[in-house]
Amino acid sequence: MVQIAQGEGDNTGRGPASASDPSARRSIADKFTEWSLNWIPEPMVFVVSLTMIVYLAALLLTDHGPLQLIDDYAKGFWVLLTFAMQLTVMMITGFVVADSKSVRKIIDKVVGLTSGPKATLMVFCLIVGIASWLHWAAGMMIAIVMGKEVAVRKRGIGLHYPILVAASYSMMLIMANGPSQSAPLLSATPGNFLEKTLGGLIPLTQTALSPFLLILVLFELVTIPLILIYMMPGKENAVEISEEHYREFSHVTVDERAENLRPAERWERSRVLLTLLGAGMLIWVLRFLVTQGPSKLDLNVINFILFGLGMVLHGSPYSFIRAVRSGIGTTYGVIIQFPLYAGIFGIIVHSGLSEVITHWFLSISTPRTYSWIVMVYTAIMDFFVPSGGSKFAIEAPFIIPAGQQLGIPTAHLINAYSTGGQLANLIQPFWALPFIAAYKIRFQAILPYTFVIFIYTFVMGSIAFLLLPQGL
Repeated sequence: MVQIAQGEGDNTGRGPASASDPSARRSIADKFTEWSLNWIPEPMVFVVSLTMIVYLAALLLTDHGPLQLIDDYAKGFWVLLTFAMQLTVMMITGFVVADSKSVRKIIDKVVGLTSGPKATLMVFCLIVGIASWLHWAAGMMIAIVMGKEVAVRKRGIGLHYPILVAASYSMMLIMANGPSQSAPLLSATPGNFLEKTLGGLIPLTQTALSPFLLILVLFELVTIPLILIYMMPGKENAVEISEEHYREFSHVTVDERAENLRPAERWERSRVLLTLLGAGMLIWVLRFLVTQGPSKLDLNVINFILFGLGMVLHGSPYSFIRAVRSGIGTTYGVIIQFPLYAGIFGIIVHSGLSEVITHWFLSISTPRTYSWIVMVYTAIMDFFVPSGGSKFAIEAPFIIPAGQQLGIPTAHLINAYSTGGQLANLIQPFWALPFIAAYKIRFQAILPYTFVIFIYTFVMGSIAFLLLPQGL
């Protein structure tokens, strides 16, 4: 997949835009990306390697023997089964909502509202950022669909194509502190496997919906587009979408017409039953929010909302299932890797290794620096293990107890984890693969811009957690 994405198309940064960038910066970007692509393998390799490392560490640092550690691994292997299914459903239903005709029509209308490159980029960034905050899978879908539409519809205004793609990917960073992230959702869901470690349930109003994170997200939502606009080259140096990709992205698929269909096929395309069921689900959601409030939102309620929205927006079972089939491809990592991470969790918790690591964290931390250390540590881990929320299962057993001993609110530790957990994605090509494949561009072409955003957001996050080490 990487080779295809790199090899296709002319929008690679080799044209006038490359000439306008300093050659040293381009060389560093190329070398950095080449190193990542050469030495950062699939996350499956990391989870197996990490299993070996944790096993050996537990063997050396705890009193559990080789066979006991295998027992510990087996005890934890299925702990994440419910969580994995909840995340899988959320990823698919988020994709389904974003892939509906209604959402695509809204995108089409919004694209036509602006004329100049700066205004277009600003509106695009805001929409992608907000959508990603609400639901990362839906945000990814909207970013790609809307970005390609912008590239086609705004061709000729001087909108630099690598900047557009960089903006599409960079604004996904906002998802790190949104209500669809696994760590805060898991912490708010009753009966989750970490409930005892966390000291009880942590409502979303203390994590993703806390004043601390909402202010940080709002600040980044406004300032990141301004930085991208500042980096945009002038019209004379801008590289727009190539003729080849202009024709390809302009191609519109025509839906199958409901003519000469069998009765069963007409029934599949009927908008009555699915719309009624979806509307009923959304009515329940409204009653829930009125009676229980947003603090009671958890994974199950979020999935219920997305199910209802998807049904109403698609209307027919035929359209809904087609979107589901398209979205399933995004879930393979969760389905296969989560049990492996759960096994690591079992070793860490049952062998006593979590206590050893907790003491190490305490030895290098103070109450003022600990939440920042968690953010930095998670960012470093994310660069080498780009596996999303599954890392929370193996990090929580030691970062949470250490923070609790230092008097740091558990909710703020989750906020630090979520913030750091997405930073490295800006300079690591794994999560960019869907973007560079869809846009037909090399990661090298967008890295100079995403690297600047990485530095900026790292500094902003550091300031936030060092100034407010226990939150607001």
